[in-house]
Amino acid sequence: MSINAQNRALPDWFTRIRLRQTVLPRFQRFEAWSHTNVTQMFNTALQGLPVGAVLVLEIGENEPFISRVIQGAPTTGERITEHLLDGQQRLTGLWRGLHNNYEERTFFIYLKPDEETEMPYYVDSIARWKKPADKSYRPFWADSPAELWKRKMIPLHLCAPGDEAQERYKDWAKEAIPNPDEREETSYIRGEIRQKFATFNLPFLSLPVSTKKETALDVFIKMNTSATPLSIYDVVVAQVEAGMGASLHDLVATLPIRLTPIPTRFSVGYGYVGP
Repeated sequence: MSINAQNRALPDWFTRIRLRQTVLPRFQRFEAWSHTNVTQMFNTALQGLPVGAVLVLEIGENEPFISRVIQGAPTTGERITEHLLDGQQRLTGLWRGLHNNYEERTFFIYLKPDEETEMPYYVDSIARWKKPADKSYRPFWADSPAELWKRKMIPLHLCAPGDEAQERYKDWAKEAIPNPDEREETSYIRGEIRQKFATFNLPFLSLPVSTKKETALDVFIKMNTSATPLSIYDVVVAQVEAGMGASLHDLVATLPIRLTPIPTRFSVGYGYVGP
């Protein structure tokens, strides 16, 4: 078995996620990174520093594992060509932050000096919430271009690669920044940030199509190096689902008895709590 190391720019990753060409094996746990982890990753990327390589398994005619899309990504698209074995947390954070599809968190570019990195701008986020009578998320000022600009904040998704973000930024800037000279200067800075994301390289290691299912699973377990390591429960789920060829979570959902997550010393397991 040979592992190929390759480069891939962030816009290329986004295209593959949007077209559902790159997906996750279903046995992977769900999001584990906090908004602090995601924020740190974005600021690392803005400094032009690497955030590590990811691992994919090339897919032939048939998928060796049941799959699911990255959280917040389209659920339909083209033929699946690769499974993301390691790197889910990084790609999910990059995708969701730059597409503004976190319901209770919004990321922004702050056009203020960052004392820690000495960069002229930085990424941070704010919590969003709703009250029963609300139609929009609070704080309401976070959706007002004029109020955001008073705080020197630009929604992060307006700095994403692609023409769509470019057009949205133009409309936002016209409403947020009345002064044409200030708007032009800010547009230049925003363009610099956008270019950093457009050229950001997230390299990957690729397992060939010929890789045996058991080998790919073993590599997944051994190479998972995310900030929150796999728990014993995560490993068991991966092994059971690979062996059965079915989603353990889906099977649990079909049981006639009710199972509920129970905290254990290592992670969360399922336990019977009644009829």
